[in-house]
Amino acid sequence: MNSAPALPLLLVEDDADMAANIADYLGRRGWHVHHASTGPLALHLVVGQSFAAVVLDRGLPGLDGIEVCQRLRQGRDRKVPVLMLTAADRLEDRLEGFAVGVDDYLVKPFALPELQARLTALVRRAHGAAPSGPGEVLRCADLVLCPGTREVSRAGRPLALTNMGFTLLELLLRRSPEVVRREELEQALWRDEPPGSDALRSHWFALRNAVDGPSSAPLLHTHRGVGFQVRPPHANDPARTP
Repeated sequence: MNSAPALPLLLVEDDADMAANIADYLGRRGWHVHHASTGPLALHLVVGQSFAAVVLDRGLPGLDGIEVCQRLRQGRDRKVPVLMLTAADRLEDRLEGFAVGVDDYLVKPFALPELQARLTALVRRAHGAAPSGPGEVLRCADLVLCPGTREVSRAGRPLALTNMGFTLLELLLRRSPEVVRREELEQALWRDEPPGSDALRSHWFALRNAVDGPSSAPLLHTHRGVGFQVRPPHANDPARTP
């Protein structure tokens, strides 16, 4: 991350002291930080420039981080990785963010080296993934994922997944019906800097809600203490658990 040219980063944070600390730290580590103190200013900046990632405070005055992320996902930079900063770590809050396209969360107060590590992992995953074969399609029962076009559907119905959810599902489909250990998934998603919080479980919970829903036969399965699996439904499958 220290090689030139610097990666452009949009930091959306209304706390001036926190924004200055983040900008100074990341600026010395290969990021060109553009700061917006409000949601409308952030949306104005993305019109004229592309960013490698966005660090977005959830608790912005007026137009909050959830609304800003929703609008980002509707614009031309809808695939840009978004890391949300939040003072709340409730599962419900994280699921709301994942539903509008947040890729990762960092709970305040946080260590700046962890912020740097999370951003590095997000950008690496967004821009450094190995290309898929032309027309490649991954399937499990009525679940279809196209790596090249980044489209996912279940029983013909398009599914809206976060970047993290898409990556997690692709990893599991490529190994299906094998059970993939959570340590392997954390390594694939975050390399050598896995988050300290139970981020994987939150992403998995959101992914299962999107893919299986309340009425579909379950394809995503949790093996407690071991890992996760995508496989066709069995007649004797138990009720879903997170």
